[in-house]
Amino acid sequence: MTMSSGLTPEQSDCTDCGAAVGSFLGLSYILLVLAVVAALGGSVMQAIMNPGKLKGSLIGLGGMILVFVISYVLADATVEPYYASDITETASKLSGAGLYAFYILFVLAVLSIASSSLTRFIK
Repeated sequence: MTMSSGLTPEQSDCTDCGAAVGSFLGLSYILLVLAVVAALGGSVMQAIMNPGKLKGSLIGLGGMILVFVISYVLADATVEPYYASDITETASKLSGAGLYAFYILFVLAVLSIASSSLTRFIK
């Protein structure tokens, strides 16, 4: 509001700035929904037009689901007594699962880079 009115922050007496922020947040949500619909619609159209490439995408999606399932199974739901008032067991389990997923994906990325470099070096 201050930048569009030409006033300096010291001169600005914005008493109703919350309405402007709220309207821009609403616009952001609408644009986010449109972007998600466009991305999903494009993916579906591409899958319909070229079903042969769908196999690779489904393998990747299945691999990611497998990593998240393994991470969730490995995660621990215990909450330390100090944090018991702020954190639930579900939040602790999901946080642990996210960390395990990060660790697994990081190791897989490093192994992928190393194997790619090694095969390129051997050739």
